[in-house]
Amino acid sequence: MRRPYYGWIIVGVSFLIGVTEAGVFQNILSIFMKPMAQDFGWSRAAVTGAIAVGSMCGGLVSPFVGPIVDRYGPRMVAFWGILLFSMGLSALMFVKNIWQLYLFFGMGRMIAVGVLSLVVTVSVSNWFIRQRGRALGITWIGERAGSALLPVMIQFLILAYGWRMAWGTLGVVVFLMSGIPALLFLRRRPEDMGLLPDGAASTPAIKRTDDPLKPPDRTAADEAADPVWTRAQATHTKTFWTLTLITCLIPFLQAGINFHIYPFMTDQGLSQKTAVWVLSTIAVFGALGSVPWGMLADRVHIQTLLAVNVFGNGLVFLLLFWTVRYKLADGLGTGMIFVLAALHGILHGGRNTLVSLIWAVFFGRTALGSIYGFSIPFKAAANACGPIFAAVCFDLFGSYAFPFYLFAALFIITGAISIRMKPPERSAQKPAV
Repeated sequence: MRRPYYGWIIVGVSFLIGVTEAGVFQNILSIFMKPMAQDFGWSRAAVTGAIAVGSMCGGLVSPFVGPIVDRYGPRMVAFWGILLFSMGLSALMFVKNIWQLYLFFGMGRMIAVGVLSLVVTVSVSNWFIRQRGRALGITWIGERAGSALLPVMIQFLILAYGWRMAWGTLGVVVFLMSGIPALLFLRRRPEDMGLLPDGAASTPAIKRTDDPLKPPDRTAADEAADPVWTRAQATHTKTFWTLTLITCLIPFLQAGINFHIYPFMTDQGLSQKTAVWVLSTIAVFGALGSVPWGMLADRVHIQTLLAVNVFGNGLVFLLLFWTVRYKLADGLGTGMIFVLAALHGILHGGRNTLVSLIWAVFFGRTALGSIYGFSIPFKAAANACGPIFAAVCFDLFGSYAFPFYLFAALFIITGAISIRMKPPERSAQKPAV
């Protein structure tokens, strides 16, 4: 009897890592923001700065982490990263000064941005080619599941036991849920176990090479399905920098929205409980939308899908903003808010899958960690700037109107850039160095 393909175990572990990554997402810190700010007298911009510090540090480490993951595999990188991640979250129980928030939350955020997101994308992409969209879609359900479940858990713990106990519990949950599975089950590539991507018929381990960055013997069909690019070659293409721009714009927008949508809703009169359930709705439908977008990407032009997704999200978010701000849902209860939150979640969940997938489709899996990791410093900087930009605008104008209108417009512009983007051309390659 043929054994189940080990790549699906890699997907399962990556799913769990995604769940725990959500512990340092913007919507999580936004729930802690009001009680911590009240206790210490911190401004919203000051609390938001912890995200910026962590994201920037994650961007700085990712170019060094990517080659290590390519060469030695993700197992120990993920384990030690998750251990530090959970320790940082647990240490937040003892915060008394703003620098401690920056240090401990920043450490967790750094690991999530610069290590774990890279580990997840590279691990799954290494084990799948033909079914890569589906596999990544299932993987990124983890992030959405974490974004749905963790806010509810945290809100309950804050109300019942206080924000300090909530941080400590979150740190323990992170390590138990993903640290141990990563140590036990993560592996670098199917060829290392005598397997082929997508669960094709097993092949002897002779397919391995002394250099883990050198692919096994390849045919023209192999090259078409999974191209081989080095980091030096990739960074000399226009496609790399266009894709980096898109990869920056999307987290700038989404990070700003994720962090400020909760305080925006409560500022407009929604109860804390309702606002948390809106966040969970976005996350749940993000999880539900992740796999269908990935499956479509296995069959449909990925640039077109990404453009449709981003353009549509700009329109949906604008409607959600108007509905909450102008209380358009008053006559219908809050049903309209939840419908728009669900649509926003479906688009957001699919976008994570598409952005991860397009890097592997364009540049292959051989040096994906090095190539994708080189773009992450730019992505991390943009991710850091989104929440700070919205917070500064709020502090200046007392309203989220300007940043939220700008976010909607930039979503639409990003869709236009996506539809015009072309895969890298072989003639554009420079000699490897």
